[in-house]
Amino acid sequence: MKLPKIKISALKQVVTKPKVKRRTLLISLILIISFSSALIIRMAPANYGFYLNEFDPYFDYYATNFIVNNAEKYGLGVVLSDDPNINYFLWHDYMTWYPEGRDVAATSQGGLHFAGAILFLLFKDFFGINISLYDFLVLFPVFFGALTVFAIFLLTRRIAGTTAGLLASLIVAFSPPLIVRGNLGWYKSEPFALFLTVLSAYFFLTIFSPKVKRTGLVWRAIASGILLGYASASWGGVQYFNGVMGLVFLIAPFLDVDLKRVIHSGSIFIASNLMVASAFPRPGPGIILSSGLVLFAGLAFAMIGLYVKSVTEPKDHRKALIISLVAFALLGLFVVSTGLIPGISGRYLTAIFPFQRTADPLVESVAEHQTSAGVYFFTSFWILIFLGAFGAFMMLKKKTIFSAYALILGITSLYVASSFSRLMVYASIAFSILAGIGFSELSFSLLKPAAPTVAKRKVKAYALRPEVKVFSAIFIIALLASANYYWLPQYDAPVSIVISGLQYDPGFAVPDWLEALTWIRENTPENAVIIAWWDYGYWITVMGNRTSLADNATINSTKIQEIGRLFLSNETEAKELIDKLRWDPRTEEYRPAYVAIIFSAISFNFYPEFLQTYPDLRDKYFIPYLGGDESKMGWFVDIPGLNGTLYFEEYRSALDHGPPTEYFWQNTLLGKMFPFNYDKKLSDTYKYLFDSVPIGSYAIKYQDSNGLLKLAFASSFESYAQVLIYQVVE
Repeated sequence: MKLPKIKISALKQVVTKPKVKRRTLLISLILIISFSSALIIRMAPANYGFYLNEFDPYFDYYATNFIVNNAEKYGLGVVLSDDPNINYFLWHDYMTWYPEGRDVAATSQGGLHFAGAILFLLFKDFFGINISLYDFLVLFPVFFGALTVFAIFLLTRRIAGTTAGLLASLIVAFSPPLIVRGNLGWYKSEPFALFLTVLSAYFFLTIFSPKVKRTGLVWRAIASGILLGYASASWGGVQYFNGVMGLVFLIAPFLDVDLKRVIHSGSIFIASNLMVASAFPRPGPGIILSSGLVLFAGLAFAMIGLYVKSVTEPKDHRKALIISLVAFALLGLFVVSTGLIPGISGRYLTAIFPFQRTADPLVESVAEHQTSAGVYFFTSFWILIFLGAFGAFMMLKKKTIFSAYALILGITSLYVASSFSRLMVYASIAFSILAGIGFSELSFSLLKPAAPTVAKRKVKAYALRPEVKVFSAIFIIALLASANYYWLPQYDAPVSIVISGLQYDPGFAVPDWLEALTWIRENTPENAVIIAWWDYGYWITVMGNRTSLADNATINSTKIQEIGRLFLSNETEAKELIDKLRWDPRTEEYRPAYVAIIFSAISFNFYPEFLQTYPDLRDKYFIPYLGGDESKMGWFVDIPGLNGTLYFEEYRSALDHGPPTEYFWQNTLLGKMFPFNYDKKLSDTYKYLFDSVPIGSYAIKYQDSNGLLKLAFASSFESYAQVLIYQVVE
């Protein structure tokens, strides 16, 4: 059959060449570069292994797996079931916090778990992508961290234009705090919740655009509220952004905005936000009387401002508003003083009042709760600090609702981030916006074309010479590029489990905890209870598939105190504590128990120059303190409230003390579990060389069944660390 001929001219009429503006193409290419860079950087830990990172992501995987397994068997309608074995919202997990267990929905970030489960099922069943849940969740934070590039572009463009938005997207892609808390395996709250939060802020600010009609106003307010509410259900830290939004409402009467629009759209935003957040057990309806109050207070003052402006002359508006604000603040203080508002949790209170952390050693012991040092700000942001300051100055001059949002976010995020190192992600978002604005304004000033000569006066307007413009541009780009000195080490690092959770990265894999968890899973009874410091609880439950006493949720400080007291007890006291910890009140029996520790030390063989002078120390002697349990002993003292001088020389605090005493090494359970024979004479002899750290020989103890414990497993001591698991002798 002969096909008919088709004329090219006729084909051209049907198929038209798409018209894409050069500017649109350039913007798209820059955003694709930012997104691709963010993906590549956040994937870097794959060089060391494809694992979930840190500790909390293991429990989040564990909870998500519960949803997926039951949804595949019974469908998503399982959330309506009254069976606690299949309904996430009724699930009480007895593998954690033995023997009481844990009410998972009430103590977890349910929004994150459902997002991970639903997206996995969507990709697996709808798109037909063959991937395991574990691998999917390892990649989950990488993509949401990279997608934030687009969200921050939209938000910053809404505030200050396209140029500022493009640089903000690049900053987010390379921001060290965002990389550290959003790279491969970080299936935790921040990457997902921050993406939703930034997108919510974009929709929130579009409410104030005069071009948006009433219909658009409603759906944008609803979308912004739903996104922020779901983000709150995914990360408790999102409640900070409720405070930011509340302050925007509070300051709105002082700006040239339509307050009726603010009140109308704000009411819809707040209602949808708090309804979604309250639907999850955490944060639950309690959010209404916590960060929700800031939203209500801001909206209430916006209403007061509307009334004040309607009854006063324009020239008296500012004075009347200031008086009203002072009276409103005094009323708020009175309400707080009456105790009608519930108390703030310790974690949030510490963020607001940094010195509060000294009242609770458990809060202080968490690394991510440490105060952010000034040098950390500098190494994280470098030139962005100065660009951000310039951007803030420019926003201060504009006095719009958009500039108010940027300034409120910038000022408050710096304060909160200085309280908790974990909250540096807030400052990263703020700096990306303000530095993007600063760079945009600066580049516009440097690169704008020269003004034409005024003919009549023969005066040429001032403008930089071309060579100065080029030099300035190169200088700024060089400063931005030099930041890689700081962000490069942040992304090229292994995940925690690859180095066995050591506090110091040795530069190579330390597989001891992986070996130990495999042994626990394959060689201990299914009803065994594993006693270990709370840092490793999630690993034991999820990877070891055994019951743990405590984990990173830190929901029972008494249990953590008991573990610390156990480690520093003598054998007689330790036996009573172990029996108490392994007693099962449901079966009224003692369950099989094991005690797990990790010890890290370095051999003198790593100091060849030193051994030339002191050859007698070769092969035999070690120095501890590389990030194992021996580096956490101060917290074993402070959290239970023990007398530190009994266990350490010159004890002042958990982070400020001398080396362990001879009493510690000879009389405590932990001192005897460590494979280390303390040599006091040698330690005193060389203390000036090694900063008073203990020196001793390597020796495993409890190798027979005559005492309280018996060695059941010891990982290979080929690197810096060794995990030892001792069976409790019946």
